[in-house]
Amino acid sequence: MFAKIKRSFVFWIFLISVFSIQINCQAQKITKGPYLAVPGSSSISIKWEADKKAKSMLLFGENRILNRKNDAKLIGTKSGFYLYESRLTGLKPETRYFYQVICGDTKSVVTFFNTAPLRNSPFSFVAMGDSRSYPETFSTIMEQVNELKPDLIISMGDLVENGGKFKQWGSQYFEPAKSVIDHIPLISALGDHEGDGDNGKLFKYFFYPNMNVNRLWFSFDFGDAHFVSLDYRHPYDKDMIRWFKKDMAKTKEKWKFVYMHRPCYNLGGHRSAWGRKVWPALFRKFKVDIVFTGHSHLYERFFPVRPSYQPRSWPVTYITTGGAGAELYEIGHSNFLAKSESIHHFVYFRLNGDTLSMKAYSLSDSLFDNLVIIKHDGKYSKMYLDIVKPQEQLDAYTMFLRAISSGIDKIPLKKHPATVVINLKSVPGTGNINFRISLSSASENNYRMDPVKGILHKNEKLNIPVHIFSKGDVTVSKWGEIRPSLRLRAVCNISGEKQNILGGKVEYWPGNY
Repeated sequence: MFAKIKRSFVFWIFLISVFSIQINCQAQKITKGPYLAVPGSSSISIKWEADKKAKSMLLFGENRILNRKNDAKLIGTKSGFYLYESRLTGLKPETRYFYQVICGDTKSVVTFFNTAPLRNSPFSFVAMGDSRSYPETFSTIMEQVNELKPDLIISMGDLVENGGKFKQWGSQYFEPAKSVIDHIPLISALGDHEGDGDNGKLFKYFFYPNMNVNRLWFSFDFGDAHFVSLDYRHPYDKDMIRWFKKDMAKTKEKWKFVYMHRPCYNLGGHRSAWGRKVWPALFRKFKVDIVFTGHSHLYERFFPVRPSYQPRSWPVTYITTGGAGAELYEIGHSNFLAKSESIHHFVYFRLNGDTLSMKAYSLSDSLFDNLVIIKHDGKYSKMYLDIVKPQEQLDAYTMFLRAISSGIDKIPLKKHPATVVINLKSVPGTGNINFRISLSSASENNYRMDPVKGILHKNEKLNIPVHIFSKGDVTVSKWGEIRPSLRLRAVCNISGEKQNILGGKVEYWPGNY
């Protein structure tokens, strides 16, 4: 009798175990997040993705008891997954709240968020960009960021290699960032790897569902700082320019920051000159303190610049921070750069009243650049104004740099040259510029070219063809890289200062030039 009871008991235990396993197999799984969005001093959004549709909510409170709850709503579905959002309002400023996501039968771990600081309260933020493609590197960067406990992270975009591939959002962004973005908001600009992938549709889906996918520009206040994020796809879009003017005219915050993907000034990597005809003047007019960009995978901090013929205009500092994970690019060298490094990194800022302090950290957690800016009653300190450089000279320098870094659509051979057209245009405020353009000293070993020299006069444009022959065999990679390396250099006299400018590697792109 006892044996029968024992067998029956074992049988029921077995059935219960099987039933439990079946229920478990059907439980929802939180596949992305939770992650923070739209941070404010009295509100915040918390989002997460699940693999099954389920009734979802958020438990939260000022301690781990989590005595309050808020419903979540389904805000989208992609590739068989479901995106939820819980919007919290009526929160206390500068307060830590603990929270837990409930998604069907699944619970997230208990974590926390801090509501944004009030105006005039000290706070810190991190700037970084181009974390795509190498999640191990990005994960290490995020671990270092987490140790510093910033209140906010801004990104220059390129979070994934191809923004149109849904799986990459998990492996390249949400997974390596998950231990940080659940308690520190990361607010990203659109990068070209998201924009080119699917015109920013998945980027919009995860971060800005209520925005127009073709107009992904926005602004927000955090403490006593105003942040503006621009859409790199529209350097001369009248709507974005009009919006920027109106937005900046309204802000009363002490510190003003602009961030976007492509740089206006960039001496290494892509050597970009995004929106140069319009935006630097707007940044000066509306007294932007720092313009952050990425795109080139390196670090560049320019000395503050303004036109010497406008000595009372506002000086603007440009920083390229594109080293959060992607493969690194070569840097440029110039007396316009306070610091440049080809290094994986992030930049940490602390704002406290009139003082902004900056520290740039490498992947090995080494401090490699630092800066302090003091601004009192809306005016920079003399120490900062003393390092300002003439913007017209930088404009002329980068004009020559881009002109000698162009691509070619023919491969240089021993008897048949490749022709490069050097396009030069005078820069207001620089006067006549004497120049000489030739092969770089390293390229002279493998190529030949007759140097060209002349004078670029005021209000003048020059289109100078130069013919380049090889001295030996030349190969081209599938990425257009010419081997042996081919570079040009320019020696210029800009406003009485001699500049030696080494161009980027000339690349082969048939049909594009």
